[in-house]
Amino acid sequence: MEIGKFPFGASVKFGWQKTKENFWRLIAVTLIWIVIDVMLSYFAKQFDKTTPFVFFIIQLGSHVVNMIMTLGITRIGLKLYAGEKFDVSELFKSYRLFLKYFFASILYCLAVFAGLILLIVPGIILAIRMGLYTYLIVDKGMGPVDSLKESIRLTKGNVFNLFLFWFVMLGVLLLGILALLVGIIVAVLVTMLAYIFVYRYLEIKKQAL
Repeated sequence: MEIGKFPFGASVKFGWQKTKENFWRLIAVTLIWIVIDVMLSYFAKQFDKTTPFVFFIIQLGSHVVNMIMTLGITRIGLKLYAGEKFDVSELFKSYRLFLKYFFASILYCLAVFAGLILLIVPGIILAIRMGLYTYLIVDKGMGPVDSLKESIRLTKGNVFNLFLFWFVMLGVLLLGILALLVGIIVAVLVTMLAYIFVYRYLEIKKQAL
């Protein structure tokens, strides 16, 4: 990868190319995620009014499963960047990183919330600077604090570019919405892979300094 201008176009191109090359496996992963999420939500609703404690436990379990699958889809994205194949089971293979991700997410949310209270802008900046922590946990096995600190280091000097990148990804998602169901799924996959590309770009850029 050449290190030059921020890769707005290159990241989207990468996401689109990898989505096309691995379309059916990625669709399978996405459908499994959707089915599991819908099933857990359905079971939870059965106990919403009758047994609040059971409802709470199922809802908690749903959040845990979704976080594990978030780690899994990140793992899949990193494999695709490396040119490796993946199995659908990859969606669940990063469960050992759950606690790291859980505590990092709490710290991230607290930091961003505190920043938003301080006239909003600091919260947006913190959201951007710390936003790579998930990739660092999956890719490097970093702990909660180290992943947030490393994200701050990697994003130094690129806050404005990453802010613009958010809008580029928003545009991709809006195009997906216009193309209805399949379009939304494809747009989400392209966006996810584009973020992986940007993560690697920033990592390689820092190593080159």
